[in-house]
Amino acid sequence: MVSMRVRIMAAIAAGVSAALLSACGASDGPGGASQGSRAHGTADARGTGGPAKPLDAPAAPPGRATYAPWPSALHDARHSGASPDEGPTSGRVAWRRHLEGPVTPGPVVGADGTIYASSNGGVLHGIDPATGKDRWTFDSGADGGAGDLSVSPLVLPDKDILFPTPGRALIALSPAGHRLWTVTLPGTPTSPVTADGHRVYVGDSTGGVTAIDLTDHGGHRVAWRVDVGDTSYGSVVTDGSGRLYTTADSSLVAVDDKGATGAVAWRRDPHDRITEVSAGLAPDGTALLGTNGHSEWAYHRDGSPAWHSPRVITYSSPAVTAGGLAYVGDHARLVHVFDVRSGKEVARYGPVGGKIWSSTVVDRAYHLYFGGQDGKAYGFDAKGNRLFAVDLGGPVDSYPALTADGRLLIGSRNGMLTAIG
Repeated sequence: MVSMRVRIMAAIAAGVSAALLSACGASDGPGGASQGSRAHGTADARGTGGPAKPLDAPAAPPGRATYAPWPSALHDARHSGASPDEGPTSGRVAWRRHLEGPVTPGPVVGADGTIYASSNGGVLHGIDPATGKDRWTFDSGADGGAGDLSVSPLVLPDKDILFPTPGRALIALSPAGHRLWTVTLPGTPTSPVTADGHRVYVGDSTGGVTAIDLTDHGGHRVAWRVDVGDTSYGSVVTDGSGRLYTTADSSLVAVDDKGATGAVAWRRDPHDRITEVSAGLAPDGTALLGTNGHSEWAYHRDGSPAWHSPRVITYSSPAVTAGGLAYVGDHARLVHVFDVRSGKEVARYGPVGGKIWSSTVVDRAYHLYFGGQDGKAYGFDAKGNRLFAVDLGGPVDSYPALTADGRLLIGSRNGMLTAIG
């Protein structure tokens, strides 16, 4: 699927240029405190441009262990983007390998360390983590062309894999790469997610959300489907409480799973242009919405506004840690870290050499990793010191992942999948 970005970039370029010039910092270095104000219950977290501002890293780890090192997009069903393991501190490349097309989809990691990665060419690879060589491949027969929408497979607790293809199919595969079943959706599937290993949620490009129950002996049953908009590029996020969030058109949409049916609980549209990224969900129930407009938005569970941060023009899905820190990349080549409870910017990383379209990843030591449109993979420590900038040879649209043995997996538009560490 070709993303809306290609079609809307020219239309928004003039309005974005001024914002980028005002938001872009000149160099790395210590930064001042962000300014905050509060009106009608909404925190306006200004002061989001400028040079680096280090994080006073909490003692508690940013992520919690899951049944596999990195089983889904942004690590888990809540999109924490945080690993309980430590990532690389140097830019040593363990291996690189070329796939069939742009590596826009994000890789995931199974319980035994197997890496599951695909490209826009529609082939899923089961990859040996030590060598980067294929253990098996599965060709979906679909082709995503030159699109820049990043979606990831889902590794289930029973080790089966759900593969969202560039076509309209969500395909279940065995750990050996054999097809088990297929669900055909109205549009291109986004990243599937599960909180309990029994019910799976998947969005699609036509603005639908589908709930699928996994049955005994590798079977499945579609429980319900609900339409939430006309166009969606966002993946579903949930904490497993029966409330899901997705993005459609220019809105954040809350959906309640009622068991046999799904129903839209509320929809909030800040009229800040279309959104192309997935929502983030904090432990306190705050949901984040990034748009192609000029702000990052946050809403309470009941749909009331929590805060917004202007001058954050983002194609980067937010990662929200277990402690409630939200990491957001933007077009000003910065990563902002917000306290989701107050909306205050508590840290800032960069600027780097290009706009940030990948998601952000955080490890146990609050090291930060992401990719840039300048074709580099970046690593920073919590204090804002750059650990590495590895040249990948092509812009990064994909969502990175971390392995249990400390490797960063990251794809680039030139068809390369790279393991760093």
